[in-house]
Amino acid sequence: MGYMLDDGLSLNDIDTFQRKCNADKTNTESEEKIRRYGLMEASVNTDRKSEFEFKFNVEVPETRIYNQYNSCQCNIYAFLRVVRDVLRKTTDLDADELELSANYIGFYDKLEKINVLYNDLIKSTDLSLERIRCKVDQYIGSFGTFHFCRAIVNKYGLATTGSMNELGRKYDDALVMELLRDKVKCDAVCLLNMDSEDERQSKKCELMYEAYRFLSKVYGEPPKSFKLCDEQLTPLQFKKRYLDGALDKCVTVTTFTKEVLLNSQAFIPSIYVDDEYILALPVELVEEAIVRQLRDGVSVWFSAEESTTLDYENGILDDRLYNFGELLNVKDVSRDEKLLLGVVNYDHAMCITGALVDGGKVRQFKVDNSFGRYGKYDGRLIMPESFFRNCVITAVVNRKYLSARGED
Repeated sequence: MGYMLDDGLSLNDIDTFQRKCNADKTNTESEEKIRRYGLMEASVNTDRKSEFEFKFNVEVPETRIYNQYNSCQCNIYAFLRVVRDVLRKTTDLDADELELSANYIGFYDKLEKINVLYNDLIKSTDLSLERIRCKVDQYIGSFGTFHFCRAIVNKYGLATTGSMNELGRKYDDALVMELLRDKVKCDAVCLLNMDSEDERQSKKCELMYEAYRFLSKVYGEPPKSFKLCDEQLTPLQFKKRYLDGALDKCVTVTTFTKEVLLNSQAFIPSIYVDDEYILALPVELVEEAIVRQLRDGVSVWFSAEESTTLDYENGILDDRLYNFGELLNVKDVSRDEKLLLGVVNYDHAMCITGALVDGGKVRQFKVDNSFGRYGKYDGRLIMPESFFRNCVITAVVNRKYLSARGED
């Protein structure tokens, strides 16, 4: 028996659509433009591109640009960019020469997500193959937040790249995540045959060992200690000596309402989005806090829409750089609606490292990306203030810079 297609769409409808489409000259012009130049180039706003100048009057010290390759660890690299600034301010370490391992954090990031997943499955009263599939696909991935990175570091510490190498060009995150999800799904099937939560709990250690073994093969085993300044330190000893408490007052701020933000990310487990650390503030107060933190020498982690807004060749991050809406007749909706619909997505995490302030107002921000030294500004970007308002979803600042709200 073949597929039964909906009778609501007839061949006469198709004929009508075709005639109307051909009658509008802009449709054929757009089609030719897209075929000749590709969608991105056909949509570019060339006048907009010429407006930008790489100029800033508030900046943190520059350091090397990270290259995440295909690791999808942008949130971790942006986190480590902030850590580098904090270490420069608060310790006598050579923060520019010190290389901290994103891979170390990434290993435990995956392991902790799997642990939380198994806790969820073990407590489930309606466990099924469908539930296992849904939960594994929901929990396991390379996405994350500043605060999840901080939680990993608070528990496991930090390691140097000399003791745990970074992931290189040959790493393929999409493949690894697919295989990791497959591994955990198949391992979790054994829980279906267990009647009690206690019986499932007794199996968990074996399941977690299987996860650890998978991760150690792909990422390498985390070091127990490493040498720094002629001294052998464990990762936790390093964290306690050089970073203990330094990130404790960092909070997530958003210019959306908290309700809109949380509803837009309702599909994400609470381990990634912690309501406790989220403050919804007017955009002016958030920008003031960011500038205060930059003046104090510390960069600012942020999450934003990136896939339809970034011209990395020219170093521009701007939601008005491409006229996709005009070219493809995409209806414009409100800022909140875009976030709730997923038109604006948390595609990428980066660091604000500078600002151009004119007359007390921010005109544009300087951004460090983690795609390597590439493009017009060697991996750094210009981000206009309008993009911050429209496409930046969250930023992370220390509470002390929110003095306009009376925070301590």
